This record gives sequence, structure tokens and C-alpha cells, in this order.
Amino acid sequence: MESQNIQDFLKEPETFYGLENKYDRIVSVLGGSSQVGYIQSDIDLIKITRKGLPVSVVVSISNILGISMEKMSNLLHISHRTIQRKHDDELLSVYSTEQILEIAEVISRGIEVLGTLGTFTKWVHREIRALDNKKPIDYLDTGFGIQMVKDLLGRIEHGVY
Repeated sequence: MESQNIQDFLKEPETFYGLENKYDRIVSVLGGSSQVGYIQSDIDLIKITRKGLPVSVVVSISNILGISMEKMSNLLHISHRTIQRKHDDELLSVYSTEQILEIAEVISRGIEVLGTLGTFTKWVHREIRALDNKKPIDYLDTGFGIQMVKDLLGRIEHGVY
């Protein structure tokens, strides 16, 4: 994703809020269709996972979450040095791509539930009692942790403590 596109997303998220479905929101979080192609179903997510996402998406997601590339590499279980060696257009592995797509879905859902990117970012870095007083960001490194965070967002949406 171009640096300008991420800055536009961070400064003017209104474009995100007008998107109709989760697939459009995920594409928006990942930098638009020029980065990932079009996603209209879970089948498309599977195809993208098998093909791989470009490394530039990792930088975009770390910027959106407000975390270092070191922390981002920990979430993806890739060494920071490995990410640094790759060119922006090189593709990630199936596992890393799937992890990025799951994280993008959490971001999308978080903005939808909490209202703004800023509110979501603050929330994801805050210790949460329901997560054993740990930060949601610390659970984004496994599928089970991501599911816990999505479940928590669902509980927040429905007013269930």
C-alpha cells in the first residue's frame, strides 16, 4: 500500500464507514483492491490466502494498529529481519497471509463496533478485564486469540459484559 493511501485511511476514515459489507471493509483496511484484489466472499479470502499478500500490507497494518514492525513480526511469527529483507511486492506465506487477513477483520469489526479507528486503536492497546487484564493486541498472534477478541467485540456491540 502506498504511504499516501494509508495516511488517507487514517485521516479520513469516513470512506471506511460507508462500506456495506465486511469484505469491502477488509479490503479497505488492507489498502484497497490494488493491493489485494476484490473480495466478495470467503472463497475469495481462501484464494488470496493461498496466493499470498504483499509484504507492504504488513507495514500498513502495523501503521493502522500503531505498533512497531518488531511487534507486528511477533504477531505473524516471522522474524523482523525476514520482513526487512523482503521487497514490498514479495508475497507472504499462506500462514502469514491468513494471520494478516484475520487481523484486518478484527480491525474492521473493531471500527464498526467502537465507531472510529482512534477509539479502536486506544481500545486494542488498553488492558481489558475480560482478557485477564491483558491488551487485545497481545491476543492477535493466534487464531484462538483473534476469535476471543472478535467475541469480545460482539459482546461490546450487544452490551454484554
